[in-house]
Amino acid sequence: MDLKYSKILVGFDHSPSSTVALEKAMEIAKKYGGEIHVVYVENGGHYLDWDSVHDYLDHLREKTGLKIHIHHQKGRAFKEIVHVERDIHADLILVGTHSHSGFMPFWIGSTAFRVVSSSKCPVITMLETAKDTSFKNLIVPIVDSPESRQKLSYAADMASHFGGTVHILCLDKGSDPETEHRLVVYCKQAVDFMKNRNIPYTYEVQSGVNVPQTIIDFAVEKKGGMIFMMTETESAGVFMGTVAQQLINHSPVPVMAIHNHHVEGTGGGGY
Repeated sequence: MDLKYSKILVGFDHSPSSTVALEKAMEIAKKYGGEIHVVYVENGGHYLDWDSVHDYLDHLREKTGLKIHIHHQKGRAFKEIVHVERDIHADLILVGTHSHSGFMPFWIGSTAFRVVSSSKCPVITMLETAKDTSFKNLIVPIVDSPESRQKLSYAADMASHFGGTVHILCLDKGSDPETEHRLVVYCKQAVDFMKNRNIPYTYEVQSGVNVPQTIIDFAVEKKGGMIFMMTETESAGVFMGTVAQQLINHSPVPVMAIHNHHVEGTGGGGY
């Protein structure tokens, strides 16, 4: 898969976490030759000094040489973010979490669910703590679902652009022998995927029933810069399962949420 992040959308309100999201977006834009679209959603209860914001973005344009566009929207956060995404045909969305101003306080609740579930492109969410992470260590959890492997293309592509290493985490939840056998097969395929593309990788099997916490602990141990996650599908009755929501809400490492419809010719769900 040849991924192109030509138009990168960033939810921004000048808070620490949204500033980190913008910084990470610029890192990606530099590597992929993309442009940045900064979206601020005014909800009536928050004042933003636009002169300072424009000065800040002008400074970033001059400093980085990147094209940075501003979209000042009014309304509900998730609707306006998705509206701009559709309007510009964005390839990627980045949003900070746990902010205390603008639309960000609602991101952990319904806005997170709605933006990720409604988006036509992958969405990266991150806490303010992501400031100290890099895209050199990329985390790919694999479970006993064939769809779980679909994120390999995204991880390999980012590793190639950033000179990074993909850390494959095979999650054994202590299931029956048949399920464990499938997991072994899927994990071997993940390893072969990286080998065939000359992507540096590590491989590890861990057992545990608390899947989100196991993934987070592994990502922190590896000094991860991104966790790649598949969301569940419409056919499953929901867009985003419990594991996906917990990772987005609590991971100190940025999380890229990918729908199956982002991967051509696939179906089903998993993480």
